[in-house]
Parts: sequence; structure tokens; C-alpha cells
Amino acid sequence: MQTLFQDVRFALRLLRKSPGFTLVAVLTLAAGIGATSAIFTVVNAVLLHPLPYREPNRLANIWNDYGEHGQSLPAVSGPDFLDYRDRSRLLEFAAASGFTASLTGDGQPEQVRAANVTSNFFPLLGIPVERGRQFKTGEDIPHGPTLALLSHRLWQRRYGADPGIVGRAIRVQANLFTVVGILPESFELLLPPEAFQIEDADLWVPMRGNLRQIPRNLTGLSVIARVKPGVSFAQAQQEMDGIAGQLRAEHLVHRTSGLRIRVVPYQHDVVKGVQPALLALLAAVGLLLLIACANVANLLLARSEGRSRETSVRVALGATFGRLVRQALTESLILAVIGGALGIALASAGLRVLVWLHPPGLPRLAEIGLDGSSLAFTAGACLLTALLFGLFPAFQSSRTGHSERLKGTRLTASLDRHRAQNALIGAEIALSVVLLIGAGLLLRSFAALEQVRPGFRPESALTFEVSPTAQRFLGPEGTINFFDALEQKLATIPGVDRVGSISKLPFTGSGPQTPYAWDAETAQKWETISADWRWITPGWLDAVGARLVAGRWINQQDDPRHPPVIVVDELLAKRAWPNGDAVGKRLLLSGFGSFPADRDGRLWAEVVGVVAHVRSHDLRRDVREQIYISAAQLGGRRMSVVVHSKIPPERLAMAIQQVVRGLDPDVPVAQIRTLDTLVQGARGQARFILQLAGVFGSVGLFLVVVGLYGVISYAAGQRRQEIGVRIALGAQPADIRWMVLSRGLRLGGWGLLTGIAGALALTRFGAGLLYGVRPDDPATYAVVTILVLLVSLAAAYVPARRAMRIEPMSALRNE
Repeated sequence: MQTLFQDVRFALRLLRKSPGFTLVAVLTLAAGIGATSAIFTVVNAVLLHPLPYREPNRLANIWNDYGEHGQSLPAVSGPDFLDYRDRSRLLEFAAASGFTASLTGDGQPEQVRAANVTSNFFPLLGIPVERGRQFKTGEDIPHGPTLALLSHRLWQRRYGADPGIVGRAIRVQANLFTVVGILPESFELLLPPEAFQIEDADLWVPMRGNLRQIPRNLTGLSVIARVKPGVSFAQAQQEMDGIAGQLRAEHLVHRTSGLRIRVVPYQHDVVKGVQPALLALLAAVGLLLLIACANVANLLLARSEGRSRETSVRVALGATFGRLVRQALTESLILAVIGGALGIALASAGLRVLVWLHPPGLPRLAEIGLDGSSLAFTAGACLLTALLFGLFPAFQSSRTGHSERLKGTRLTASLDRHRAQNALIGAEIALSVVLLIGAGLLLRSFAALEQVRPGFRPESALTFEVSPTAQRFLGPEGTINFFDALEQKLATIPGVDRVGSISKLPFTGSGPQTPYAWDAETAQKWETISADWRWITPGWLDAVGARLVAGRWINQQDDPRHPPVIVVDELLAKRAWPNGDAVGKRLLLSGFGSFPADRDGRLWAEVVGVVAHVRSHDLRRDVREQIYISAAQLGGRRMSVVVHSKIPPERLAMAIQQVVRGLDPDVPVAQIRTLDTLVQGARGQARFILQLAGVFGSVGLFLVVVGLYGVISYAAGQRRQEIGVRIALGAQPADIRWMVLSRGLRLGGWGLLTGIAGALALTRFGAGLLYGVRPDDPATYAVVTILVLLVSLAAAYVPARRAMRIEPMSALRNE
């Protein structure tokens, strides 16, 4: 221990004597360790840390699949859910569906997200209540009691955290619900990105509908299951395969569709959308940390050259090889610890910025923060970096040749050290090239994504959600009257030129799907082909600037008194009628509205128009076909309104709220935002990855510049006598400049070639993050090549200028 304390004191004394070296090394390590710790913290919280539920490794999400082109969603019909619950022996099931509720009384009307749940929903997740009680068995029955659980945030925001709210009645829509409990502040319902039947809600009520009366092809429930103790997911999947076979044998709708039931581990389902991006970022910061280690190792090598005579004296006085290595490693560890402490501060600040930015699609954002796992990882990173950047210089400075140094002969040792420095700076450049190419590919990909038109014009359009509550507006006809009146009044606002409404806005979730068929053959394979369906008012397609390809829009005549009609997109039209005009043709759909259906609950609707495909799910690809139905014929209730204007849309919010209050003072206006915000949100993940990759690439390039400058400057200083002799013998300044610059170019070229080879091997693993650009994109590689060569020249330029000015006599006299 005494020897260790001596090593620590000696290392601290050396670091104090070289403040410039210490500052550069600490800042370099802090950048690498801080970035790595921050991204690991995100990966740990989102991907690795168990979900905040009881025994989350036993939770599963239930998916129903209907063939290659049919519906595949975490969505289940009411009768199917009951059959799963009754027939399974290895799984416990709970179900939920979402809706939007208007809270009136106790202040201004407010629209909140709400959910119907089975009575065992929260016990299955293992979520207790903070106050009151949960729903009891038997309260989730048709026409059961009107009870409610409140989220902690709603309890605080609307009811001022009043404990007396438990047991009181609140007005939801036009009904009174008795509050029986308050959920914990920490509770959040995490869902896979495909879920559309439910969102994390503020108001939870028992499921009071008759699930047996729901058609089996109407998939309106999200179903969560818990695998019983001692049961594997493989066993659970095997049982559900058997139940799917039974349902196919018993029900024609499932036999023709080829129903399959998937039991998907819940955590995997929640995070699968962000997993590739986070792992790619973790790999990027790993490269950045290696660059930082190589940079500091180069600094230590350069410093050890200046201390080579001191090291030789210590060897002559009896210092062993192990003692010298231990002393060098002690210094490295101190640097790593200081750098790690500063890195933790940088990571903490970076994580706060990340949470503030709220990148779209990143789940569990509230759980992201430095914790014991993050600190343990940082400690491990400090130890690893100390070894990575400390061992190599330690061995180099402790090698043989000490007697030659004492005699003044240091050629062999200097050459060895120069080779080591060259190898390290080459590795730095190679790693930086990989980072820069990755960032360049993401930049090209994002630029391509920015040019994608989603099939509509989002500019100058404001959207909001509204759901009528007044008695005169309830029921299908009353709802349509409300939206007709609303759109007419909105159209009179100065500057507004177009208004329309839709059941599900683009880029706000999956939304419902409908099976469809166009002939006898596809009708026999019912449910194997499906499309997104949306109900719209006559003005919506025009309000968002959708492109009409053939036929006409939905219009005011498309109401329950006229035959059912639909508008389809180009994808569906080309698939169903590749050699003909779709307008005037008919599609077989699930029954809707009050129109008579066949014994299987289906009806034929006429295609009156074809529109360009709207990318509602993913800007990068066409996900599935689309069918638009008149809201008047379907009888939809809650809708999102789009107001297109000639003035900045943000200035319309107050006027819109006044119009809505004039129609029904109890109707809240919710989710006011521009349509362009939704489109930008669809680019959010790509933008987030690009920004971080750009930061990491820039930091890596800066470290390369510092390292390359240091190596070339040091090498030029070591060759001072040689340069003096060359100048004395007639060498021109341009010759000296090229001699130094060529060294920088050689180092840059070697690292560049190695980095390009590494990038070609590695970037193909991240091809899924790219759009419109290949992993071996020549333009990106060319730009990075030119950039690295220019940076190599720039880093070598100052040492070259200094070498040109060496006075021959001064250089020879100093030697």
C-alpha cells in the first residue's frame, strides 16, 4: 500500500507539473467517457432495464395475423379474447380498448384519453392503486357500474390532488362515474408502436360492453397476457397455435383468413422500433471512446520521450520492469478517473437535454437518468480506458535500451516510438473515417427523407380533435350535424379557405383496418387482404391537398340515404384492377353504418374516386392500401379537423376555440397542432440519430486533428537537426514544407484506406436506418476522403511552416 501511495503521489505531482498535457488528456477522456455513458444510460433504460411491471419477463402482447397481405396487428376481437381466456391453461389474459372522453364540471371542459379495461387489467400488470381501490371482479360486465380510476397526473392537474375525489362522482361525457381510486404517479402504460386501440390514458373505466356480440373480424381490443410460472414462451406459443387451429375449424371467417396468434414478449414489442437506432449509436460512441484512448496514448508516448532519460536513470538505480509499468498505469488510471468524473457531469447534462428534446418514438423517456448501472458502467469504462491508453505507452517507455539512452544514443528507441505513434494516429483516423461515413450516410438519408412528399400538403394547415357531448349531437345523425355545422362556421373565419375532418390523422398511429375483396376468389380468402380505412367528411381530402387521380371526392350526397360509396388509393386500385379503371367498380367490405349486410357481416360499396397514396405510417415506404368512407355513412363520432388557411395557422387557435364553444360549450378542443408538425415528427427519429451521429463524428474528427497535429509537430521537432542540415546543404523551404506535409498525408492516407475498409464492412449492419442511399454510397465516401485528406494537410500545415523557419546554425548548435 505504501508503494501504491508513492506511485499515486508521484503521478499527481507529474500531472500538476504538466497542466497543459493534463487538461487536454482529461477533456479528451471526458468527451469519450461522457458520450459513451450517456448513450449506455439510454440503452440501459430503454432496452435492458425490465419494464416497470410485476415480473415483466412473463408478460406478452397478443398479435392476430391474417396472412401475408392481411391484417397483422396487436388487435383482437371481443369473442376471440373470450375464447383465448376460456381455453388457455398456460396464459392469463387482460384486455383494454381506448376512447376519448370529455370531462365537464369542476372547471373548463377537457378532453382526455380514456380506456375500457377488464377488471384484472391492473392486477395482471402488478400495478397497485395509490388511493382507494381497483376494479373488482364482476364490475366489467355489460351495463355494469359506472366507475373510474384516475391517473395521478389527472388527479393533480384537474382536481388539485384532492384526496376527497375518491368516492365522488365526476361527469364524463353526459354520464356520472364514481371515482374508486387513484393510480400511482410512476404508472405508464407502455405499448408497441403498432397499437392503436388504446393509449396511455388518464381515465380508466371497467369494460361494460357485451364482447360476445362483437363481430369476430372487428379487432378492437389490445390484449396483454401473462405466462404462468414455469411456462416458457415457446410452450405458450404452442398452446395458442392449437387454439388458433380450433378457431379456424369452428369459424368460417378464421378458416378463410388463416388466423394465426402470436405470443410476443412484451418488452421486445415495446422497444423493437428504437432498438436498431440505439445500438447503432452505442457502437458509434464506442468508436469515439477508442479514438479518445488512442489520442491520449499518443500524448503519453510523446511525453514519455521527454522522460526517457529519467526512466533510464530509474532503471539504473534498480527500478524493475513491473514497477515502471505500474507507475505508468497509475498515472493513466488517475487521468481516467478525473476524465470519468467530468464525463459523468457531461453525461448528466446531455441526458437532461435529451429528455428536454423528447425525441419521437423513444419509449420510457421518464426513466432515463444516471443510476447505479450507469455509474458502474462508467467506472468500468474508466478502468478499461486506463488500460487501453495506458498499457501501450507504459510498455514502450519500459522497454530495453536504457543504457543507450544514458549514453545519449536514442535512435532505436525514437524509431520504435515513432512507429507506435504512427500506428495510433492511423487507428484514430480509421475509426474517425468510420464515424464520418456513418454520419454522412445518415445525412444523405435524411436529405432524401426531407424530399419525400407524403401524398398531401401539410403546409398552412392546423389540426385539432373534437368530440361532441351535447344530447342533441349524440347518435350518428347528431354527430354529422355537429361536424357539418362546425366546418361551415370554421370556413367563415377570415383567412380560412378549406376545412375537413378525418377519423385518424396521418402519423398518429396505425388506426383500424378492414378486410376487403373485389371478386369471388378474394371473397373466399376473406381477411387475408386488408387496408387502412378512415372515415372522412367531404372536405378533408381537398383540405390536405390530396391528389385526385380519377373519379370524384366524397361529397355531401354520400349519406345514409344513398348507397354506400368509397374512395380508394392508387395502391388498392392497381392491385384489384391492374388493367382497368377502378371508378365504378365495387369492393366487398366489413359492414358499416345502417346499410344491410350479408350473413357474414359484409357489404358491397362502389368506388367513386381514386386518390394518390398517402403515407400515413412511415415516410420511407408504402405500408398498405387505403379506403376512405363518408363519415355520414359510417356514423363516426370523434374526429380530427383540418383547417387550411392563407394566414399562419397558429393564429387560428383562439378563433377555433370560440367557434367550438359556440356550438357546444362543454366540448373541449384538444391536440391543437399544425399538420406539418406531424410530418416533422415522422422524421424525428432520423433527425435525432443524425444529430447525435454528427456530434460524435465531429468530436472524433477534432480529436484526430489534435492527435495528428501533435504527432507531426513532435516528429518535426525530433528531426530539427536533420532539417537544419538539409537547409544548410541547400534545401528550399518548399522542400522542407513538403517533407512535413507528406508525412501528414501518408498517415491520413493509411488511416483513410483502413477506415474505408472498416466502413464497408460495418455500415451494412445499419442499412435499415438509411433511406434513399446505399451503405456503399460513392458520393459519401468521396466527400469523407477529401475531408480527411484536407484535415490531414491542415493538421500538418503549422508544423510544416515552423520547420521551414528553422535556422541551420541554431539547430546544429542546440544538438
